[in-house]
Amino acid sequence: MSSLPVHVFKDSFRPFIELLNENGVQYQLHVTRSGIPMASSGVVEIIQAIGATSMWAGLAAVLVAFIKGHTGRKVIITTKDNTIIHAEGLTSAELERILEVAANVAVIDMGKSESDQQSSN
Repeated sequence: MSSLPVHVFKDSFRPFIELLNENGVQYQLHVTRSGIPMASSGVVEIIQAIGATSMWAGLAAVLVAFIKGHTGRKVIITTKDNTIIHAEGLTSAELERILEVAANVAVIDMGKSESDQQSSN
């Protein structure tokens, strides 16, 4: 069984994990030791069961929901041939095809939710 590493940045950890749980996508968390410099706040390993094509659909749904959930969210996928793809604006079907050849994924939450922005105005 292999896995796809997802690097979570800024405030993306909790909402991303919640979406994985809601969509039944299996994952493992990696513990990071203090004192080790890291660019991301953590790594979530998405478990790829052999022959589980529905896993890609579940993960694609998670990524689409993550992006649409709040302004300022980004998903960046690096494929096995080192092509970098920004997932904003892609459909679940397009993401499924890309995830099949992904080497790693980065999820980033840089901004406030739309409801947070409206309440602060």
